[in-house]
Amino acid sequence: MSRLKTLALQMMLLPGAEALFAPFARGRGIIFMLHRFRSPENPDEGYDALSVRRALGHLRRAKYNILSIDQLLHSALVDGRVPDRSVAFTIDDGYLDHATVAGPVFAEFDCPVTTFVTSGFLDGTLWFWWDHIAYAFANTKRNAVRVALGGREAAYRWESASERAVAQGDFTERCKEVPDEEKHAAIARLAASLEVDLPDQPPPRYAPMSWAQLRECERRGMSFGPHTVTHPVLSRVTDDRSQWELTESWSRLQQEAAAPMPVFCYPNGRPGDFTEREMRTLQQLGFLGAVVGWDGFVSARSTRIDANARFNVRRFPYPDDLPHLVQFVSGAECAKALLRGEVA
Repeated sequence: MSRLKTLALQMMLLPGAEALFAPFARGRGIIFMLHRFRSPENPDEGYDALSVRRALGHLRRAKYNILSIDQLLHSALVDGRVPDRSVAFTIDDGYLDHATVAGPVFAEFDCPVTTFVTSGFLDGTLWFWWDHIAYAFANTKRNAVRVALGGREAAYRWESASERAVAQGDFTERCKEVPDEEKHAAIARLAASLEVDLPDQPPPRYAPMSWAQLRECERRGMSFGPHTVTHPVLSRVTDDRSQWELTESWSRLQQEAAAPMPVFCYPNGRPGDFTEREMRTLQQLGFLGAVVGWDGFVSARSTRIDANARFNVRRFPYPDDLPHLVQFVSGAECAKALLRGEVA
């Protein structure tokens, strides 16, 4: 980052800077998506609790409207107006650190947050396919591998941890582009080629929260929505499988949670990772909406001009430093998007 950009970001924390950009965010809300949090089991990946506390404390002191995601969507879809300075938080997947780290932090500041859980993960029938890949690369003694994937061969060689991380990331991304069955077969071939046995149950750093922990987090103020049963890229599965992933994950959450949130989160959530097929199913199941994984603001206008907008609600990745966070919530990022012609 250039020194000029760093200085500009730091200026966002000066008194009055946030108010300067507030008009640009009028009538628009922002949803942040988070994933892992650092914990004793997972010490070197994810958000630091102290950093998140600092951010939430700032938002509370600056009197932002921190809403639950259903409140934000209801405002846009039903009331026809998003409250100014609205912010919502979401967490994806249902890892243990979401309950043990994120839950207490958000509760400390009385901040609503919705965690989207993969029901098979909490049921203990699986652990995530990308964690299989990470485990295989982390535990191999080899420094090269060739794997058939999607009718092509993926070949990697590494001499350092950074080069190994690049190989792991490339293989993970390629797995998102093939049918779900082929993805899992390729991961099995990868582990065999790397001479790594994948455990049946997840190692501690990849473990899920339990349903009992979910209910305890609910009592502290966290809400929960469905995120499929097995976390496939939905556009890569059959019609029957898609229907089952959505229906069964919602059914399990209704069985286990006290107040399940009728908002869905698409796995991966990029353009092309789901289709109108999934939107129709969610509508039939009575969902308020569904969130995706690419950038954009929430506004009443966007929901009026797009009939599918409620099942295509955009989110921003959570920026893990306070100046960037303020840039997003204050309206500065919205001003930039307006200048680029990107905001409805």
